[in-house]
Amino acid sequence: MAKQAKKFQRIIKDLELQVGPVITGGSPSTGPVFVAVFGTPQGASHAEVLGSANLIKDNVVLGGPDTVAALKAGATPTMVGFAWVAGINNRTQSRSVKDFGHREGDDETSDMWAIELSSATTAPLPSSNMPDGASPASAWCFLFPWLSMCHKN
Repeated sequence: MAKQAKKFQRIIKDLELQVGPVITGGSPSTGPVFVAVFGTPQGASHAEVLGSANLIKDNVVLGGPDTVAALKAGATPTMVGFAWVAGINNRTQSRSVKDFGHREGDDETSDMWAIELSSATTAPLPSSNMPDGASPASAWCFLFPWLSMCHKN
């Protein structure tokens, strides 16, 4: 019996190395997700923090005021960093930028800029109070039709 318990513990340890901690007994509480946008300002030769953003979908963030100001000034975002607390553990991730742009139909002075990630983050999404049957992608595709998720068949 003790042999089986050790074997099971080894299997769990191997699994945790691949996918992260295995948590039992319900989902852990998570705190807010902090999002930082990194990129290269126009005319600069190195990347720096452009500002903050809000996670709106697992592969799209919406630039905060400081990020919008940098993007309007010609900065190019290159990476987005995420940080949050899950249970008692700190979690961090980074994702490269696939595409970015302002709200379609507006000029470049638009205050609504979206940044599409090259791969989805596993950071917890903000809770949504959407009515049954609503599609979260449809609204973002209406505002940002250039997002690649809007072109999938």
